[in-house]
Amino acid sequence: MQDGTVVARQRFSLRDVAPDIPPPGSGHQSAGGRGASPLIAIVGAGFSGTMAAVHLRRTLPPHVTIGLFERRGRFARGPAYAATGAPHLLNVRAKNMSALPDEPNDFDTWAETYGGDEVFRTDAGNFATRRLYGRYLRQLLYREMVASGGGLRLATADVTSVVPAAGGWRLGFAQGGGIDAIGVVLAIGNLQVPESDDGVVFHNPWTDRATAGLRPEDPVLIVGTGLSMIDIALDLRGQGFTGNILAVSRRGLVPHRHRPVADLWPAPAFTSAELQSLSTLLRRFRQEVDAAAKAGVNWRALVDGLRPVSVDIWRSLPRSERDRFLRHLRPYWDIHRHRISPSAADAFDALRRTGTLSISRSRVVSMHVHDGVADVVLQSPDGSRRTVTVQRVIHALGPRGVNDAETPISDLSARGLVRIDPHGMGIEVTDALQPIGASGSPTPGLWALGPIVRGTFWECTAVPDIRVQAATLARTVSQAIAHSGRLMAQQ
Repeated sequence: MQDGTVVARQRFSLRDVAPDIPPPGSGHQSAGGRGASPLIAIVGAGFSGTMAAVHLRRTLPPHVTIGLFERRGRFARGPAYAATGAPHLLNVRAKNMSALPDEPNDFDTWAETYGGDEVFRTDAGNFATRRLYGRYLRQLLYREMVASGGGLRLATADVTSVVPAAGGWRLGFAQGGGIDAIGVVLAIGNLQVPESDDGVVFHNPWTDRATAGLRPEDPVLIVGTGLSMIDIALDLRGQGFTGNILAVSRRGLVPHRHRPVADLWPAPAFTSAELQSLSTLLRRFRQEVDAAAKAGVNWRALVDGLRPVSVDIWRSLPRSERDRFLRHLRPYWDIHRHRISPSAADAFDALRRTGTLSISRSRVVSMHVHDGVADVVLQSPDGSRRTVTVQRVIHALGPRGVNDAETPISDLSARGLVRIDPHGMGIEVTDALQPIGASGSPTPGLWALGPIVRGTFWECTAVPDIRVQAATLARTVSQAIAHSGRLMAQQ
């Protein structure tokens, strides 16, 4: 694979996406002028947007321009794969992290060649750092850019609105102005809260400021005890922080570690009755775990074996049962489904053994910030309360609901062009990844993929799921454009 270092230094503006228009902030713009290439716009350039761009570029006619819009200018990264100094490990084995569904060994082979000490070899498989994976994605993207001869372009721009326009859509930017596109792909990724903070309480754990400027001896509180908490705790130690770290959540659950797993335990053939009741389904699942254990098979094999049918299970459950799952069982599912590498687990266990990191089953009752510290009242399951004074509070509660984040979705929803899923996790889409509007019908010329559609598919936040979605999206977009006849005359 070509190293994308040189290509990575190129900077593409909106002028490159549509050469006959001025950059954002300078007034009216149009991508539909004489000689302009028709544009498919992708909003978001994390893993979802990057893979949508790669597959669309390989599928659409060469004269169609693919525009990848990212407000922070960090393409093929996102918070998960940012090039930080912290050696956070992926929580999925390298062999399962290929970005290309038709080349399952692509990343594993690439990592063996280019990974060096960024690949950790364990008895449970090889695990690469997140920043190495980010490098892999950037090289994949830039290789596609070079091959496209300019048909795949990057634009650093904050898309704040997506509204219907003649011949397609109009994207509006926070910088001012806008651009027209014949189709739009929403690839917003895991929804993040705004990066506003008061210097003590941080609701977005992935901003660099969340762990910066700490006094080495004063304690830090992390709200949440999942994968993000582990990354933050290890990051703090890696930065030389020596104070106490307290992590709290209502159940105090932490992810399990990966262990060697042989063949997957086949997914059970669940009955229609089991797929209508969460309690009945859970009872059957536990029976399967017991059966696997008697056969000498670890429960991890059963959890992993459910991946091919997890979407069908989710969609078969009535809404009331899905709500019950989210309220009561999701934390337990998450710690079994989303596990951590043995290396990260060892480092995390070492923090707990020394007492420098402690886990508490508590919920935050109140918080008072004053004089550079926060007095936080915590309540235990037995109702008792205590107050802790910390220099920093970092919220690590995982993906936010769609109504808590700054995205164009609110405006699209207000216009009836998308419909928020019943669980508030994202938007409803069809099997072809078209958002469903208020009328109940798909919205033409609009698509979405990745975590933003997890309310429909549930299992669509990890690489193995999103890479398949990206390939599906490319086919449906290509078919929709060809069927519409908008581009046929130009071919």
